[in-house]
Amino acid sequence: MKTAYGKLVRDSLAELVDPKIAALVVIDIQNDFCSPQGLFAQAGRDMSLVAANTPNMIGFVRAAQRAGILTVFVRQNTLPGGLSDSPAWLRLKLRDGKSPEYGTPGTWGWQLCDGLEVRAQDIVIDKFRPDAFVRTELDLVLRANGIETTVIIGANTEGCVESTVRSACHHDYYTVIVEDCVASSLPRFHETSLALMRNRFVVRPAREILEHWPERH
Repeated sequence: MKTAYGKLVRDSLAELVDPKIAALVVIDIQNDFCSPQGLFAQAGRDMSLVAANTPNMIGFVRAAQRAGILTVFVRQNTLPGGLSDSPAWLRLKLRDGKSPEYGTPGTWGWQLCDGLEVRAQDIVIDKFRPDAFVRTELDLVLRANGIETTVIIGANTEGCVESTVRSACHHDYYTVIVEDCVASSLPRFHETSLALMRNRFVVRPAREILEHWPERH
């Protein structure tokens, strides 16, 4: 711990990811963003990094669940017919030719990737924008459970992941990014985003975090 202005500040990785105060926030590990048959792949995106890191993401979620870590699954939503998309938001979504319908509820593309299991004690948050805190109940749920640290994984690194990382910090959470459990279909932006986050936040590989999350028996 460090002390500043008489306040105790968590500093070491062990302090930050203490199972009593840490939650895993799983961002958009959905077929449209991670599967070779999803809408991002259909738009010609480079899915090589996503293919390499999705198994890491799934394995990390399972390990966190076995350790009793509060696990929050965040899903990207798009209402049918663009009902959740303003003109300004549509301009952004249409910038590179991919379908704006990614994450339409009830479709296969909206579903979580195979291997992820939402248990009764897990939380599911639906969002309409990249930042998982914008117009959702995420902050309420985290605070209701005494959470101080958000451990964040998912897709896409420079988009929904980084947006949520920044917002978590702005909402006064300690923020940890699992570097081998985030991915993007735009690898060059993935690397740039990680470089920025390393400068501001705590970025560590999965194995270092899981050392502090022993499996419950």
